[in-house]
Amino acid sequence: MEHCTKKSGSEKEDPGWSADTIEARMRSRIRETIEAVVEEELEAALGAALSARVGDTRQGYRHGTRERTLTTSLGPTTIAMPRARIRQADGASTEWRSQTVRRYQRRTTRVDEAILGVYLAGGNTRRIKGALAPLLRGGPLSKDAVSRLVGRLRDDFETWRTHDLTDEDICYLFMDGWYPKVRIGGRRERVPVLVTLGVRASGERVVLDLRLG
Repeated sequence: MEHCTKKSGSEKEDPGWSADTIEARMRSRIRETIEAVVEEELEAALGAALSARVGDTRQGYRHGTRERTLTTSLGPTTIAMPRARIRQADGASTEWRSQTVRRYQRRTTRVDEAILGVYLAGGNTRRIKGALAPLLRGGPLSKDAVSRLVGRLRDDFETWRTHDLTDEDICYLFMDGWYPKVRIGGRRERVPVLVTLGVRASGERVVLDLRLG
């Protein structure tokens, strides 16, 4: 007699189908996905998988994990972040730092971009939390965190403004004015911005500089 593995109607699991089912299933797999990616990165740095013994090719050793909360585009999740010591060329060892989930990182790049977008459109911290509630899903976001993000944006902008144009192959320059609305002292006002455009030999236009008029 064949063994029946089907469950009776009363024993079947309710999949809970709803308009949120797709994202709910994706959120349930976020932790294992992030941990798998970080694990691959660490294996590459160590030159060995977990518990593997590979002699001289091993570049370091693990020493436990620590919990980290990371807010992605599907909300916050807590992961077990592995720790390891990496051997340097001079024989000394240093603490391994992930490039995928950087030290002190609390949100992914996409979430930070969304926060900056709402801020630059005139939103304050309270409005950002309201506008991005489906994205943050209760993830932490303080006024200081927004300020740090804006500060990094300012530094990135200054680096862009002062970058070397030697290899840009610019044939023509155009200057024009732009009057966007910005927040000044709690009010939204239009300000004049001088825009410098360059035209490459290929005909492609690129923005070279932006300055308040």
